[in-house]
Amino acid sequence: MNTQTDAQLSAELQEIHLLNKQWRSDVLFLEDETRFFQKLFDTILSSAIKKDRFQEVQFVNASITELEERRNHLKTLIVHHQHVVESILKDSTDKIGLDLISKNEVITNEIKTLFNADKLIKKELYQLVESIIRADKAEHLLNP
Repeated sequence: MNTQTDAQLSAELQEIHLLNKQWRSDVLFLEDETRFFQKLFDTILSSAIKKDRFQEVQFVNASITELEERRNHLKTLIVHHQHVVESILKDSTDKIGLDLISKNEVITNEIKTLFNADKLIKKELYQLVESIIRADKAEHLLNP
């Protein structure tokens, strides 16, 4: 009976390990995507400031910066959690505790929150860029 329980715990630990790797991949994807959006943001920044959109630009920039800080914190948390899980996998005498399961749940919730915040910020950025592009087109000399 103990062998079956150990096998089940081992399978659950492997699942936690794979989930942790997926989290890291997701956070790295957000990191790459944020670099793209930051470049997009930087290219419209000077145009937007000239269009009296400084407050909008400042808000989106602050949101991107906050998201980056949260993502970096979460990435550090995931890497640490991954080391803990890997050490348990390597040393069968270590036991899975409620702390590990609790930390796993905290990270899951933080990732969900991060992705929701990321989605909102991107929506705001898209709306800002679209309004600036529309305004630029309306002011273009060749516009009928």
